[in-house]
Amino acid sequence: MFHRLHQLRRWAGIDRAVFFSNAAQLVRLVTGPITMGLVLRYLTPEIQGYFYAFAGVVAMQVFLEMGFSQNILQFASHESAKLHFSAGQTVEGDPVAKSRLISLGRLAFGYYAVAAAIFLLAVGIGGHIFFTVSAHHDPAQPAVAWQGAWWLIAATAAGSLAVNPAWSLLQGCNQVAVVAKFNFWAALASFAVNAIALIAGAGIYASAFGAAFSLLLSVGYLIWRWGPFFRQFLERPRHGEVSWKHEIWPFQWRIAVSWMSGYFVFDIINPIAFYFCGAVAAGQLGMSFQLVRMIFNVAMTWISTKAPRFGMLIAARAWAELDALWRRSTLQAFVFYLLGYAAFLVAIPVAGQFVPKIPARLAPMAVNAWLGGAMVIQVLVGAMAMELRAHKQEPFMWLSVATAGFSVAFILPLVRIWSLTGEAMGYALAIWAVFIPGYRIYRVKRLEYRHAAEGWHQRQAPITNAGPPIGGFS
Repeated sequence: MFHRLHQLRRWAGIDRAVFFSNAAQLVRLVTGPITMGLVLRYLTPEIQGYFYAFAGVVAMQVFLEMGFSQNILQFASHESAKLHFSAGQTVEGDPVAKSRLISLGRLAFGYYAVAAAIFLLAVGIGGHIFFTVSAHHDPAQPAVAWQGAWWLIAATAAGSLAVNPAWSLLQGCNQVAVVAKFNFWAALASFAVNAIALIAGAGIYASAFGAAFSLLLSVGYLIWRWGPFFRQFLERPRHGEVSWKHEIWPFQWRIAVSWMSGYFVFDIINPIAFYFCGAVAAGQLGMSFQLVRMIFNVAMTWISTKAPRFGMLIAARAWAELDALWRRSTLQAFVFYLLGYAAFLVAIPVAGQFVPKIPARLAPMAVNAWLGGAMVIQVLVGAMAMELRAHKQEPFMWLSVATAGFSVAFILPLVRIWSLTGEAMGYALAIWAVFIPGYRIYRVKRLEYRHAAEGWHQRQAPITNAGPPIGGFS
């Protein structure tokens, strides 16, 4: 029996990387529905709308973050290949690499401190105006005292943004497992605080309390566990610095465009629903979309956990093995998503037999069908992008821009005609519209990058025995 279970596990691709590297994601898969159940039990439909609309507005921090965290991780990984942690939790080794790492960290902390301040002022005030106007736009909905909760959430989000580079620097210094372990326990603790707040009657403040606790826990852990490491960034770099203009920006602007476009693909639908359809409808859409995205995120772990392996196979020019791994991982992700999505659709009427309010607090079935159909295609697009990005390239940048444009262009007119159904329809049409162009880009670029890698290898033949940097980064 155990042998058959082991065979099934291997066929499904559930290796240690998939399970442990995404432990926090798997925790959310369990705690997410529990939290939603508590939301149904302890929040009114109107407050539920604010609950999800807050998250949609806070997500606008992507316009300031711009995916810089990914760049920090990559640059830090290259410098940390020549460094090591001492017993006192400081980095030691090559003085130039250490100086450049310190330079990178000072640049990152300075950037994020300014970004956090701008976020608190711009998004805090902008969100306050948005929710005020939206409430007047739908005078029939009951009044909700949202102001205090919104500003607490905005301040907490700004603090989290300021702390963000600390996590990227740690991961870049090959502490991925340590960070993943903390995220696992932090996810459980944040869920517990949210659940207690909901049960205790905190109402609209429940998510704010959970976010504030998560920030305090993160800051406390970073100071307690990694204080000596981060104190090194108070020093001035003496043996070399990282250049924003010549090293970071050529890669950063492409990542920034893709990340900012992602807001119009994944996060804008809740604020649009809140404005045009009211708080109750926004709450329904928010809960349904969160469940669908949760299934999508877990499915994509079959792909994302293979990203380091993709890079290693590309470096070794093992194209046949790369193709086999990519196809198998993509199929596993696709099948898991379909099974999870089918279970979600079946669970709605079944759960309604025991708790009648569940179907009423979720979006209508037609909306769920459009949302789920869109994410089916997104699994395939994400899989193609993951392989191409393993070449250290971002060929899908303009595809992300096109998806964002289509999303807004389709959603805004359709939501006025068919309400939530029209919005979900517009979202799905935007995702579907870019699939064929995306597939063509994938087909062309994967061959182009492979030819370029072969040509580079021939030019660098005398040094082909050099191994990959420590930590598996290429």
